[in-house]
Amino acid sequence: MKVPLGWLRDYVAVRLSPEALAKRLTMAGLEVVSIEQVDGEPVLDLEITPNRPDCLSIIGVAREVAALTGQRLKLPLAQGSGLGAWGKSQPRARNPEPRAQLAIRVEDRAGCRRYIGRLIEGVRIGSSPAWMQRRLTACGARPINNVVDITNYVLLECGQPLHAFDHHRLAEGTILVRRARANELLTTLDGIRRALSSDTLVIADARQAVAIAGIMGGTGSEVIPQTTAVLLESAWFDPLTIRRAARRLGLASESSYRFERGVDPEGVEAASARAAALIQQLAGGRQIRLLDVGAKPPKRAAIPLDAQRLCRWLGTRIDTPTIRTSLARLSCRIASAGASAPLQVFPPSFRQDLRQEVDLYEELARLIGYDRLPSTTPVGRLTGAPAEESDGSRRLQVLRCLCASLGLTEAISWALVSEADLARFGFSAGQAVKLANPLSQDHAFLRPSLAIGLMQAIRRNLTQGLAGVRLFELGAIIPPGARQERMSLGLALAGAWSRDWQRAQPCDFFRLKGLVETLVGRLYDRSCEASGAEVPWAQPGSGASLKVDGRVVGVAGQVSRAILEALDLSQEAWIAELSLDAPMAAERGRRTVEPPPTFPPVKRDLSLTVSDTTPCASIERLIRQTGGAWAGRVDLVDRYTGKPVPAGRVSLTFALEYRDPRRTLTAEEADALHRRIGQALVEQLGAQLR
Repeated sequence: MKVPLGWLRDYVAVRLSPEALAKRLTMAGLEVVSIEQVDGEPVLDLEITPNRPDCLSIIGVAREVAALTGQRLKLPLAQGSGLGAWGKSQPRARNPEPRAQLAIRVEDRAGCRRYIGRLIEGVRIGSSPAWMQRRLTACGARPINNVVDITNYVLLECGQPLHAFDHHRLAEGTILVRRARANELLTTLDGIRRALSSDTLVIADARQAVAIAGIMGGTGSEVIPQTTAVLLESAWFDPLTIRRAARRLGLASESSYRFERGVDPEGVEAASARAAALIQQLAGGRQIRLLDVGAKPPKRAAIPLDAQRLCRWLGTRIDTPTIRTSLARLSCRIASAGASAPLQVFPPSFRQDLRQEVDLYEELARLIGYDRLPSTTPVGRLTGAPAEESDGSRRLQVLRCLCASLGLTEAISWALVSEADLARFGFSAGQAVKLANPLSQDHAFLRPSLAIGLMQAIRRNLTQGLAGVRLFELGAIIPPGARQERMSLGLALAGAWSRDWQRAQPCDFFRLKGLVETLVGRLYDRSCEASGAEVPWAQPGSGASLKVDGRVVGVAGQVSRAILEALDLSQEAWIAELSLDAPMAAERGRRTVEPPPTFPPVKRDLSLTVSDTTPCASIERLIRQTGGAWAGRVDLVDRYTGKPVPAGRVSLTFALEYRDPRRTLTAEEADALHRRIGQALVEQLGAQLR
């Protein structure tokens, strides 16, 4: 919300400098994000929280300034209309020409509780005055013509959206507030022809829809240079109805922004009168009809305020006169049933956020000043036993600690992705679950893989200058073809694993392999096997399916070059995803710790060649099966391809340790076992010993 300081001074005497005023407002909860200079005038740019729609106007901000500084609020008069001061209940205007063609009917009273239409004739369309154009421009609005500029001016002034129709372009001079017909079409003022759904609230004439209620008007009834009669609309529309329509259509406006958050129910009539007076003054119009359809808002119930409880909550002593004075500055009406009875506080209609007693506590704290409240440590007494941590959450925490101990940093990414993200990582829109009512197209689908968010995190970190990134993420995904969320663990590596003074150690396949084997061992108490597979986001030929006891538990691979180029990355990246559903649901036994061996091992090297399609895990498993209880460590220490090794084969060297936990093995016993292992490899895997 942009607030020109000169415009603000029309309603309240501001004796503070722009910087001091900005600080005062920010400390009171209306954050001033910047102060700009527009044509030599300071303009405050405020960040208004969703619970304060009353401050989405110049007068709303002026009320706050008056309350904070103790100044008197000066409200404008509806000049030239015979109406009283702004904000007071206005008498219903007479209709000097009752035969003027105008009919207003509200079919949907839930979506529109009140609709005021003023028919103004003799309007001369032209440019608005320079002073009005300057103020609109300073607030970011584009001047159009005097009538449209007046509606925008009053919107910015009081926060009540208005709309002006060319009365002669409304069929039969009729306004009908109804729901749109199925697939009803309307070309809005932005030039886009839109298909409306049956739950969208529209303003229609006797033939068709002419505006989307509370959001944007249509081109068929807009004010044009030839317009001489204007129907001025001022209404109260249901916030939820407007919000749903705006999200569904992907259409936002200054009007919808305010209606979604709720406008002042009692400001509908005052804003209409203010705009009519300005049209009469600046466009030469004359009001000939006024129709007010719907009920005036009921009086709000009182909020009881206990002064002693207030002091306990704020941690300081505030006397009753101070409470009364402060709330009166907020336009609250205060009544009391007695000296010891709680105060009865009646909030103003424009403060719909004041609903219960604690809301009044916050208001008093704001006016007194948060910095003037004493700092105290809150004390509370707990009753009952604390809730026990679930097994699932405890296991997730253990897994977090394990990943951190392996040198990984936890990442948390968006669970919602865009269609472009899906396509980039090899998924189609049909493979992902789409939200029925997404907030934006960038967050329209539930992620089918953690790889999307992890790669975004890698890109951000590498572009910020980190030499290497090592991440893990625990989160829910919906895999392609599934319709239920599944917990998943994602690992992502890129750049340097470490940087020492001798040489940098890069992240590579073997780093990822070691992490996966460690984590699978902890999750499943089993070893992991990898086999080639097509992974959507992996470089062709590098994707692998991870299996435990023949069941797929995850995937791994090198991120494709196409993805790296799309993210503008030059370093290779490696990703693995492990399913957590089975291990998180299964009951696992207690782990046992074996004591260090007492007797020394007998060490032997085993060199052999095998087909380059033989998994190394198969060789290690056969060595352990053949060696039995005497098979200790099995480490792959060398791998070689090329001459003189024949094509299609690979040379491997393993360092083996044989050990008996009860005694020291002899060399003859170790050699005999070594020969049996070699023979088994030759017979079962087609190995050739070297």
